[in-house]
Amino acid sequence: MELSPLYLERLENARQQGFQQGIVQGKRLMVEKMLQGKFGEVDAELFAIIDALLLIPPLEMGQLILQLSREELLARVRNEN
Repeated sequence: MELSPLYLERLENARQQGFQQGIVQGKRLMVEKMLQGKFGEVDAELFAIIDALLLIPPLEMGQLILQLSREELLARVRNEN
């Protein structure tokens, strides 16, 4: 039994989409764990800036999380939006 080219294309697109979603979820989890490690609890304020942090290049984002205080990080990310 041969699968149609359209079906194979849709299957590949679904696989790629799942792969991309996995990457985004992995990055999100990494940022959340970095915030948790630095500040203890990821409260609503910190949780609200995760999407904005994901838009910053990874090296810069990591440096910001590690170097800034909670208040400085919140202010910096909010000002960049």
